[in-house]
Amino acid sequence: LSKITPQQILKDGRKTCLSCASDGVYEVKRMEEVRKRVWPTLEVLGIPAPKGDVTIRVVGKDVIDRQALKINARGNLRGLTLTTYKIISNGKSTRTTFDHEIFILYGMPHIECASVLAHEYAHIWLNERFIEDSPPVVEGFCNLISEAILLREKGKLASIIRENMKQSDNPVYGAGYRRMKQRLEVLGWPALLAEMKTKSQPPTLR
Repeated sequence: LSKITPQQILKDGRKTCLSCASDGVYEVKRMEEVRKRVWPTLEVLGIPAPKGDVTIRVVGKDVIDRQALKINARGNLRGLTLTTYKIISNGKSTRTTFDHEIFILYGMPHIECASVLAHEYAHIWLNERFIEDSPPVVEGFCNLISEAILLREKGKLASIIRENMKQSDNPVYGAGYRRMKQRLEVLGWPALLAEMKTKSQPPTLR
């Protein structure tokens, strides 16, 4: 057995393989490359660019876990999205502005990072439309977006991540993905997006 090198031990205590360590995304500049890799696929699916500003932060697990407490999120999270909105009215018209923060776990290989980022952009699409449903439906839908990214990748890691998604026994992320995958196979992407939009529950000014 080969020994773990210092390069394979990340600052937050996680361990990674040598190839993953060398391909890992550790800073925002590299994350921008990942973002550019993700967007063409999202646009083909029918997911437009966000209306609001998006800030992407590449952080350790401790930061993600701390931010997750704000929205009562739990689990072994690799990414997290926080959205804030303002409803602005001048008496004649009303508009809504959005600000989004995406927290991505640093050190993930490029392909895994792309799938997680796509998942978080799916949350932004849902948030900007005030689409609400049960956690399995929401997370399952976002995992479909992740899978679309992985399907464009031909590498072994993409296949492994997809297989893990299919086999996951997590009642939200795994079962939710399989449920939404069946829905996608029945409807196709345009009709599935349209169905999700019917679940919009926008807030109203009081």
